[in-house]
Amino acid sequence: MVLLITVTIFLATVLAALALYWWLEERREALPRRFEELVGSSKEDRGANLSTAEKWIGKLRMRFATTLGGETELAEMLSGKELTGSRLLLAQAGYRGVGFYTAFLIVRWIAPVALAVLAFVFGKISGSPPRSIFITTVSAGILGFIIPDIFLRMRIRKRVEEITDALPDGLDLLVVCVEAGLGLNAAFIKITEEFRLSSPALGEEFDVVNREMVAGKPRQEALRSLADRTGVEDVKSLVAMLVQTEKLGTSLAQSLRVHSDSLRVRRRQRAEEAAAKTTIKLIFPLVFLLFPALFIVLLGPAFIQIFHAIIPAGK
Repeated sequence: MVLLITVTIFLATVLAALALYWWLEERREALPRRFEELVGSSKEDRGANLSTAEKWIGKLRMRFATTLGGETELAEMLSGKELTGSRLLLAQAGYRGVGFYTAFLIVRWIAPVALAVLAFVFGKISGSPPRSIFITTVSAGILGFIIPDIFLRMRIRKRVEEITDALPDGLDLLVVCVEAGLGLNAAFIKITEEFRLSSPALGEEFDVVNREMVAGKPRQEALRSLADRTGVEDVKSLVAMLVQTEKLGTSLAQSLRVHSDSLRVRRRQRAEEAAAKTTIKLIFPLVFLLFPALFIVLLGPAFIQIFHAIIPAGK
């Protein structure tokens, strides 16, 4: 009976979350909605000769593709909104689009309820005391609320490290492209193509900047959005240098070369710092893992002999 009630509560929570998701989806901004309607109408015109089932399948596929950040991403870039809060964190982790934000909110509220329900069910099945079940349920709910943020920040940290490591090489290629006579937009396209495999995150960010500038966004705003979207200090310094160069009218190639050299020096210094920290980090596994086993192997036989030698003497 308890299990049936628990499953019913869980299903009701899931259905309520799905209803909230569709309601939030219907209240999206005007510009993304107009863009989606424009794309959807063109797709409906192309599929006018399809059957009813095929039309419904096509609409569902378009719905989920748009929700997961496909066509809506461009519409959001054109809207000129500043990313804040969870949207900014999702963008720094590489998850863009309205659908990812909505899905994150849904997971953030479903996970505590699901873990709390599971903890309550297991506590009832195992026959734990009511106080223990209450503490476990509350702890599981708090853990479920924290887990999405932990996963998101781990993803952000990994992506920041990838962009930071690949940025000096990208700037070298940018210097070569600019000195060869290419414009900044064409240089960004070249970086996107060359870093598609070695560093997809860096190539994707430069691709987004180029798409924003092509869509009509001012270059300074697109570059500042790049700095906010990545959250990387080296990218912020690069954006400040590009904006300052454009304002003062100085040589872009020379400024990029100097900045690339400084970033390469900083990358080498970070590697040397990480190597210097290795000896400190090795102390804890040596003291707590390796040394106890080593002492047991080396001193164990001696302690056994001393023990056997002391017991007869005591008797």
